Amino acid sequence: MKSYIVIILFLCTGLSAQSFGQNKVQYRNFNWNFIQTPHFDIYYYSGELNLAEFTATEAEDAYEQISKHLLWDLKKRVSILIYNSHNDFQQTNVVQNYMSEGIGGVTELFKNRVIFPFSGDYEQFRHVIHHELVHALINDMVYGGSMQHVVSSRTRIRVPIWSNEGLAEFLSSNWDTKADMVLRDIAIHERMPTVKELNYFMAYKGGQSLWRFIAGKYGREKIGDVFRSMKFTQNAEQGYQHALGMNYDELTVQWHKYLKKEYWPDVKDRDPLEDMSEKLTDHKKAKNFYNVSPALSPDGSMVAVLSDQSGYFDILILDAMTGKKIKRLIKGNRSVDFEELKWLQPGLSWSPDNDKIVVATKAGKRDALHVINVDTGKREKISMDLDGVFSAAWSPVGEKIAFVGSQGNASDIYVYDLETGTNKKITDDIYSDSYPAWNKNGSKIAFVSDRGEFVSGEFSRRMSEFDYSQTDIYIADVQSREIMRITDTEHNESHPVWAHTKNALLYTSDHQGVWNLYVQSLEEGKSHQSYAISNVLTGLQQPTLSGNDDLLIFAGYANTGWDLYSMANPLEQSQKKVAPTQYVLNSDTDDEKIADLRRHKRSDRVSDYSKGYSNWIFARGYEYLNSSSDDQDSQELVSVDSTKVDGHYIPKTYKTRFTLDLISGNLMISNVFGASGMTYFSFSDILGDHQIAFGTEMVLTLENSDYFFYYGYLKNQKDYHFVAFQNANFFPIGGVNTNTLARLRHYGLQGFLSHPFSKFQRMDFGFSWHNINYSILTLEQDDFGQWSYETQNEQRYSTILPTASWVYDNSIFGFTGPIDGFRHNTTLTVSPGFGTDKLDFKTLKMDTRKYWRFGRDYTVAVRGFLGKSFGSDEQMFFLGGMPYLLFGGGETDGNQDDGYYRDVILDTSNASLIHDIYFTEYVLPLRGARFAERFGSNTALFNFEIRFPFINYLALGFPLKVIFGNIRGHAFMDIGAAWDDSGEFSDYNLMVDKYGSNIPSYMTPWVTTVGFGTKINLGYFLLKIESAWDKNPDGFGKPQWYFSLGPDW
Repeated sequence: MKSYIVIILFLCTGLSAQSFGQNKVQYRNFNWNFIQTPHFDIYYYSGELNLAEFTATEAEDAYEQISKHLLWDLKKRVSILIYNSHNDFQQTNVVQNYMSEGIGGVTELFKNRVIFPFSGDYEQFRHVIHHELVHALINDMVYGGSMQHVVSSRTRIRVPIWSNEGLAEFLSSNWDTKADMVLRDIAIHERMPTVKELNYFMAYKGGQSLWRFIAGKYGREKIGDVFRSMKFTQNAEQGYQHALGMNYDELTVQWHKYLKKEYWPDVKDRDPLEDMSEKLTDHKKAKNFYNVSPALSPDGSMVAVLSDQSGYFDILILDAMTGKKIKRLIKGNRSVDFEELKWLQPGLSWSPDNDKIVVATKAGKRDALHVINVDTGKREKISMDLDGVFSAAWSPVGEKIAFVGSQGNASDIYVYDLETGTNKKITDDIYSDSYPAWNKNGSKIAFVSDRGEFVSGEFSRRMSEFDYSQTDIYIADVQSREIMRITDTEHNESHPVWAHTKNALLYTSDHQGVWNLYVQSLEEGKSHQSYAISNVLTGLQQPTLSGNDDLLIFAGYANTGWDLYSMANPLEQSQKKVAPTQYVLNSDTDDEKIADLRRHKRSDRVSDYSKGYSNWIFARGYEYLNSSSDDQDSQELVSVDSTKVDGHYIPKTYKTRFTLDLISGNLMISNVFGASGMTYFSFSDILGDHQIAFGTEMVLTLENSDYFFYYGYLKNQKDYHFVAFQNANFFPIGGVNTNTLARLRHYGLQGFLSHPFSKFQRMDFGFSWHNINYSILTLEQDDFGQWSYETQNEQRYSTILPTASWVYDNSIFGFTGPIDGFRHNTTLTVSPGFGTDKLDFKTLKMDTRKYWRFGRDYTVAVRGFLGKSFGSDEQMFFLGGMPYLLFGGGETDGNQDDGYYRDVILDTSNASLIHDIYFTEYVLPLRGARFAERFGSNTALFNFEIRFPFINYLALGFPLKVIFGNIRGHAFMDIGAAWDDSGEFSDYNLMVDKYGSNIPSYMTPWVTTVGFGTKINLGYFLLKIESAWDKNPDGFGKPQWYFSLGPDW
């Protein structure tokens, strides 16, 4: 709902404030349908009914599990929106935030809607469905299923992020080898976090482990007890203490004991990564987390890697022997062609001539393959007409590239021919195929799949009836497309890589509970029995081989991050014995410890699916939790029979229907009139394509009230916004106790069109009609002794203002504001001279901002703003002050000054009062100076800041128990000028004529200030506390202090 809130602030702070922000681009039109299950409305498009029916089955099964753990039945139906790909998911209007690659789904609270994409992997899709529905049920249970209920019921409880996300992970996957790897690492290598610290560190996996401990020690029924207690006490820690008898400190002690007991026995006979290989990168030293997807050059001299050392993913080229950085080949996340580098399903690959690299990326409207020359950086983009493109692999022969393509409800292996520019589909079925790898002569491709025994893709039933939870290695012949199964185990295999000097495969497997390296011979007549060549303590993935097999590099996890490690002569390594972890041992022998909620071995689904699902949704010992709905007292929300025909759901066409999002109050801050409040109502449809809001500050009569109406149409690539508004502001004349008031009434219409070309670039066009009524009101008594304000004098003005803006923004945000990237806005505003006052001006503004990031924690920010107005009624630029100022004070020009701005605006003797208030541009921030410290039809402002970490964690015990995190500090210099005549820079008399005789003798249009401050992210807004000194010929004056709200520049 950010769009109309922005417009409210826009009306209060200026007619054409500089606007930035990246774009959510609707590249395609979605024709939505929906089906209904007993508890869910499931929306889909492009005829993907099969995907919707899969979601329906999994959602109802997930609901049964979750509701029994929380001991809660849904009170309101939940809407689920399915997108066919992550690219489509990023176009959703349900939430305003951009859905970056790491976001697999989202549950919002305004309408308790669940939104997620299908990315080609059914097990991951099931996990996301289950994960997000945990959030939906918690929203329904704790928050009443809507933001409006939170506001109206004054709900104070905030479920901690680790409790919410941790439970979602625990109930969606219970436990697996990847979660076990993360917690084993933290229990052995790092200081284990406390329960309170989980809000800032390891919220997902740490929270998952904590819930695993609670459920295993106290029983799963305690999960519902904890949430009921939290809701009853309206306090998270008290809820845990009431249900478990332990506060957070005591719970931390017990959890840490459990972790030591669980993981310390796993240390025996296992090798730390640095003991069995050479470490090439150091994420601790670089202060990053991911160095992944290594790709060795054929000659073994260089390795390409995806790394977030800069704070987002780049492609780096490293020396394969030393790990020293050679160059940064691609800067990710900052250009249209490299919006995202697919780090969740990565794949970098070298050309056989050692000159180029291929990588799959999100590139604007479509995914693409990029072929990049390593030496010159020259790039070739190959766009693909598919929902998603991942994991590119270059053929050793040279003219072909294999990749994973996702389309509709399936992902398959494709081969792109560089010579003909055509694609060939190697697999063509419903299964999830990934990580292609070529043999040395380019005739076969090894890949990972969940197809199980259905090697040729002949399974004809629904995917919800298939066991897709486990993956194996397969080989496909490129010409015949014949597929052969290589591994057939009960555990997971992944990331195959073909040897060059032997007919063998290397791959990773979580056999015995730890991801290790395995070798499997493919020689004819020899056993296909695989063997391990590593026995690591934590885990590893993504092996890559040099052209002569003498060097292997892989990504290994240790010390809470991923690094690259190298192993010499991997095919000559001896066989390693891998012992089972405590997790594997306990899952096989102790059903009372932790029940496995996943349908981890669902092979019986195919042979015996007609008997129902109740016998294998839960592990042994927990079947009672899955009794059928017919045995329960709860009522279905809709009749199942009315939604199905012949076993299939009846699709319904989506129709726009508005429902309430929120009724609430908001705070508005004006640079001139200060703070005011308004009650607003917001509505939208399920898809968020249509948004309506209206608000009012009604004070008896319409003409003395503030109100607005907003409508936004966001369905297509062009966004349309319309606003009707009125603001009425009063100020006293002749002192606070006077009987005379001035009223400024401003009403009109605004239309706004935004056309984004990409995530980073757009054109904005606006057209507004303004009417201003300026009245002098005197308090008088009528014949009946009643007092009222009567109008003594009145002036009216009206005009129209067209605007056009070009905006570019590829900035990256940190905790309090931009930390890297570039932003630019050029805006032209034209008043053509229509209306009663026939205002005639043209104003051009250019605002450029550049951010340089050093390491992960430091940023240098530079901004330049230039403005010029032309015409007989040229606009004034008011230079100085802070936007969204709450309060402050100090000295100006050596004199005590508790005012916020020069007393030149709300002065009835000011002949240009209306023009100054409504048609003036505020040039901010210039800290250490008041509002309108300088003014003129020309302006320039330059801001310089060094931003750095100040306080990472602050817990207050008095007067309120409040925890603040990631408090940032900054030092700044602001330099600005505003002038009408260039002679003002050299002629003091011109300054006297403009500002009066009571000004310092050194005064010029320039103002220079320096200072420091801190920024605190309070969740809903940013609090800035700053102190600034203005410069004069004798040095610097005494400080001005500022407390302000609002976004950082």
